[in-house]
Amino acid sequence: MSASLILLSGGLDSVANLAFESQKKANLKCLFFDYGQKAAEQEKKAALFFAHRYSAPLIKLNLDFFTRFTSSALTDCEQALPKNEMSESSAKQVWVPNRNGVFLNLAAALAENEGFNQIWVGLNQEEAQTFPDNSELFLNQINGSLKVSTKAGVQVASHTVHLTKKQIVEKLMKIDPKFPFESLWSCYDRGPRPCESCESCLRLTRAIDASSG
Repeated sequence: MSASLILLSGGLDSVANLAFESQKKANLKCLFFDYGQKAAEQEKKAALFFAHRYSAPLIKLNLDFFTRFTSSALTDCEQALPKNEMSESSAKQVWVPNRNGVFLNLAAALAENEGFNQIWVGLNQEEAQTFPDNSELFLNQINGSLKVSTKAGVQVASHTVHLTKKQIVEKLMKIDPKFPFESLWSCYDRGPRPCESCESCLRLTRAIDASSG
């Protein structure tokens, strides 16, 4: 049986990778990062929900040191999140430098120590246009690095790297017609409910509406 570590934020892409990988009956474990993001508590609740749904233990790591040296609207409480737009400008405001690089290198250390040979991460074709650490190029480059930074040759993969948000939603609906999309937390903001106006909320709503229509 293969052993896989899933980076789980509670949002669409990461949960989809957990759902798709669970079909293999693999030995799964999930990893959640609290890096000081505004939506950390809501993301954590969503991650716990889906980890339980797919019978995978969840490890939580605190990386709030990100707040000390990043100026992203995701982590800076004094900075407003961009709303009702999806543009290069809004993407720049929520960019956290090397976030996924740090996440995956820490995940690789954990994976090797616990005997997991593969890490799954929620990348997607759509956001790769504005966030380079969502791209296939990023995936290939970090795997090259991990070949020499881990003795076990831990590698990173993504079931969704070639898919748009709409295609991810459709694939989830196909394997699980009763998938609880309402339990995801893709929103950049905190609060009792998703804001429905940040870039991430807009992408998710658009994908679900397009798939249901």
